[in-house]
Order: sequence, then C-alpha cells, then structure tokens
Amino acid sequence: MFNRTQAFREYLHRREVSIESEKSTKRPTSDLFNEKTFYRKFTDDLLSAKKEVIIYSPFVTKFRTDFYKPIIEKLRNRNIEIFIFTRPLEEYDSLFRPQIEHTLNNYEKQGVCIFYLGKYIHEKVAIIDREILWEGSLNILSHRASREMMRRIPDEQSAMQVISYLGLDKKLAEGYKLIYERLCQNLKSNVCDIFRSKIRLFFMGLAIPIVILLVIFLLKEICLSFRWISIMLKFFGA
Repeated sequence: MFNRTQAFREYLHRREVSIESEKSTKRPTSDLFNEKTFYRKFTDDLLSAKKEVIIYSPFVTKFRTDFYKPIIEKLRNRNIEIFIFTRPLEEYDSLFRPQIEHTLNNYEKQGVCIFYLGKYIHEKVAIIDREILWEGSLNILSHRASREMMRRIPDEQSAMQVISYLGLDKKLAEGYKLIYERLCQNLKSNVCDIFRSKIRLFFMGLAIPIVILLVIFLLKEICLSFRWISIMLKFFGA
C-alpha cells in the first residue's frame, strides 16, 4: 500500500513539473524598453502594420504629433486603420486647449478615428494588428522627456485580453462602422461628381459645334455686308 501511495505521489509530482514546463514554453516572450529605446522599435512596429493600429494614450501634445505625422501618413497611404483613445478636450487646462484642439484636428484630417473616453483613464497601451501589445508607463502621444518603461509582448492572446479588459471591442466596431459609412458617402459623392462632369462635357460637346456654326454664320453675314457695301459704293460712285 505504501509503495503504491509513494508511486502515485511521484507520478503527481512529475505531472505538475510537466504542466509547469509546458506553461513556461507557451508563455509569450516580452522585451523591456525605456523612453530612449522605445520609439525606434515602436516605429518599426507601426511601419510593419498590416491592418490596424490602436493607441490608448490619456494625453496628446503637438510635439509628439509632429513626430508621428509622417508615420501616420505612410500608414494611411497603405489604408491602415488607426484608432486613438484619449481624454476629451475639456480635461486640459484652458490655456492649452486651442493647441490640443488643433492637434486632435490634425489627427482627424489624416484619417485617424478618435474616441474620447472619461477623465480617469490613465492606461498607456498600443496594439498592432491585434498581435503585438505595448504597455507600460509612457504616454505614447504626449511623452517628451520623462523617464518611462514600456513592455513589448508579441502575443495575440495578450493583445486580445487587453482589448477586452479596456472594453474596446464595441468602440472598435463603431469605428469600423463609421469608416464604412464615410467610404460609402465618398463613393456616392464621387459618382455624383463623375455624373456632373459627364453632363458638363455633354453640353460642352453640344455647345462647341453650335458656337462654331454661329461664328461661321456671322462671318458669312459680315462678308455679305462688306460685299453689299462695296457694291453700293461702286454704284453711287459711278
């Protein structure tokens, strides 16, 4: 009886060790970055995005917007959708609001979809293609000089876990719906513009021959008038 119990305990121990070993091998790798090393790697991730970029940053500044502007232009030229989650304009000091409003407008002009959340948000997160997760203490859209730490986790499960934890699923769905509606509206506008252009060309096509005929007719009339004038002058001169 003792031998069986001891053997069973050893079996359980080996099983626990095996399970822990499997967990450790499946555990996603991560790398730590500071405020100096973060931007190079994060920029590489942004430029490597295939479908989507999500940035969850409580604050924005013009300084950091100027840094991201050419990167966002490249992403939008490749039709990469960009979603920004940040605090509303009212949460800033009134002295800085005009500059912040201009900054947010610039993001929207670039085709970025912005969601304004409550004043208590303080998480700093970025998710690339829902496969790469960045999280830590650095305000991605406003950082300038403070010492910070960010962790990069290339793991889809971790990324989706954070999306769910922050409650972004519904907001992202609303964002894609808005993007689709804008696309349809732009397509309708383009169709209308094309139709108007064709109508203008049609009437121009009709107008040009008519104008030419009128010019020819007037020239003929002028020639006939000069001819009659010359005949009359000869008649009276004789």
